[in-house]
Amino acid sequence: MELSCTQRRILLNSLFWSRLGFSYDPPLLDENGKQVLFSDDLERFARYHYDFLKAGVKIHTSILPSGWIGIDRYDYELTDKTLDALFETNRDLWYIPRVKLNVPRDWGYAYPEELFVYFEGPHDREEIRSLVGTLRHDFLGYEAPYGYYMGKDNRPNVGGLISNQSFASQKWLQDAGEALRRLIENIKGGPYADRIIGYHIAYGTSGETVLWGRISGRFGDYGIAARQAFFQWGMEKYQSLERLREAWRQPKLEKDNIQLPHPDLRENRTDSLKSVFRANPEDQILIDYERFMSDVNVNAIEHFGRIVKDETKGQALVGSFYGYFLEVDRSGYTGHLELDKILNSPYVDFLAAPISYYRRNVGEPGGEIGPAQSINRKKLWFDEIDIRTSICENDAKNAETLEETKTILWREFAKNTAHGSGLWWMDLGGGWYDSVEIMKEIKLIEQTRRHLQKKPGKSVSEILLVVDEESFYHISPNHTTHNLFMKEFVREANLCGAPVDMYRFRDLKELDLAQYKIIFFVNTFFINHDEWLQTENKIPSGTTLVWFYAPGIKNPDFGLKNVSKITGFEVQERGFKNLKPVIDMNKAIVGDCSTLVYDGEQPLELPLLEVIQKDGIQVLGQYNDGGIASATRYSNHKHIYFALPLLSSEHIRLLAKDAGCHFYAPSNCTVYADNRFIGVFPRVAINSELFFQKPTTVTNMVNKESWEQIISIPLVMDAKTVAFFVLQEQNEDDLC
Repeated sequence: MELSCTQRRILLNSLFWSRLGFSYDPPLLDENGKQVLFSDDLERFARYHYDFLKAGVKIHTSILPSGWIGIDRYDYELTDKTLDALFETNRDLWYIPRVKLNVPRDWGYAYPEELFVYFEGPHDREEIRSLVGTLRHDFLGYEAPYGYYMGKDNRPNVGGLISNQSFASQKWLQDAGEALRRLIENIKGGPYADRIIGYHIAYGTSGETVLWGRISGRFGDYGIAARQAFFQWGMEKYQSLERLREAWRQPKLEKDNIQLPHPDLRENRTDSLKSVFRANPEDQILIDYERFMSDVNVNAIEHFGRIVKDETKGQALVGSFYGYFLEVDRSGYTGHLELDKILNSPYVDFLAAPISYYRRNVGEPGGEIGPAQSINRKKLWFDEIDIRTSICENDAKNAETLEETKTILWREFAKNTAHGSGLWWMDLGGGWYDSVEIMKEIKLIEQTRRHLQKKPGKSVSEILLVVDEESFYHISPNHTTHNLFMKEFVREANLCGAPVDMYRFRDLKELDLAQYKIIFFVNTFFINHDEWLQTENKIPSGTTLVWFYAPGIKNPDFGLKNVSKITGFEVQERGFKNLKPVIDMNKAIVGDCSTLVYDGEQPLELPLLEVIQKDGIQVLGQYNDGGIASATRYSNHKHIYFALPLLSSEHIRLLAKDAGCHFYAPSNCTVYADNRFIGVFPRVAINSELFFQKPTTVTNMVNKESWEQIISIPLVMDAKTVAFFVLQEQNEDDLC
């Protein structure tokens, strides 16, 4: 990826975000018609920016009020006040404002047909208008009995029937676009124009381009604008009303009588394989509606990005939150599945997301909400490090002590550096880093970051996880199943004692796969057979390929025979004989594995599959009634099939070791590494050795201990601690 000067600046420098400028969204005005801030202590937040600037963090961000306070009403007093507070003592920093473009409160009253409506809400224009501004108007997009999170809001936000703008609203795009233009003009005419290097476009729930209701499990958009836009989208896809009626199984369909699916059809349909994989004729509208939502979401991001590029003559960067499918089972609902479109857009330079909130406490591997390494191939990914440090008050801490806080900070630095991502320190609560010792550690991390940047980073992983956003269109969202495949398995893989890469299935045709000795296909349920043959031919002979559940069951037609075409294993349904399956892994490939048991808190309501015994199939694991739950076969590659990804870090380690992978640490230990460093983060106490691939000179940046030209060093560590080894060439300066 060829980078501009500004792109290189943002890639080479970390970011810091504070609560400076954090205000109501939609804007709330006081009795004088002035916009209300959550926190008026701007000097305190500006001091946090000063502390991070001194620590070496040169690019800063926060929410900047857009000035759009009503229909054709703009007030930049709070905007300018926020900028003045930031730059008064921090003139040397670069700034990327996050600009929220949700509609003001009076806009919905004027244009009720452009609003988002929940399933339970009204469809009539005047009935919608009657709810605007009432307690049935969901301002936030999630259920909040005590109002806005960490704000001054006492208004309960529960049980709304309507929300703010529909993402499909052309009127919103027009008016919000005008507000964005005016904001940019105001900034260009002000004293800080030369320090603004980009704009972070934000809208939807929490400004994360997330559809209203996604977080609380509710369903929309049944509003007028969305239904009309979806009809037009369908006409463009199917090219005739007759074909559209047939596809959506609505024989009397017209523009004004379109029926969107009932919420009961949109998720948690696990009664049969066809229901799970949306293979029934009535399921096509479910797939189409989620594609439509992703299309309108990306269209909005591009629309605002184009405005920024036009108004700044292409000089300003544009970014947005997007691509949450690793963490979010309802990512299709919220419109986060069209990554290719946004990755190929000339109007977007970076994507971002909060860090994963799953297993992120000290000792755990943490993770990303989106496929960071994939995105970094074409754009820049920023991981918003929303970590509750040990000095965080009135919130769930991720670390109890200063030392545990340091461990998490190094882990997030190691993860993002290994994946080629930007680093984004975030102080959501206000004061989570307000400590001399914490800032001293961040300064050391930033110094280490600058040292590592002297040499290009390159992956050293021999383990690859493959994920697929396309498959989300074709599977009924289910929280328990999603956690098992996309979250629990990924966390266990990252605890195996070796670095792990993750890419999308679509990347494989362009990636050099020679370095990988084992590839896990995590959720690849939609695979075109011909495209797979081309990809398979790129994978070196002897590589181990591990498959889960029903790989390629849709390609695009549905059928269990498709699984055999991809993997060589013939599988059949078991029904629901065993809702908590036990798989005996004592026949594992190498050594002895303890029994695998699904012990989730919720029943696994999923039709189970088993392998049909054929010549050339070696049984590896069985259900407790003798059905084949895991097996292996050999062709040009070694194929392993698991009915479910019920693998602990120890099991993954055994599989990877048998494939010839190199391990730096024991299992139950996270390793983030590339050709320049190795970060080790044990979940439990370890007494082992760290083995290098060749004689190496290393420095542990945490305690400054160094070794010269060694092949291994002792690795004796307490649980929830960190060792960060910088690998040095002989002509490099001594970091100590």
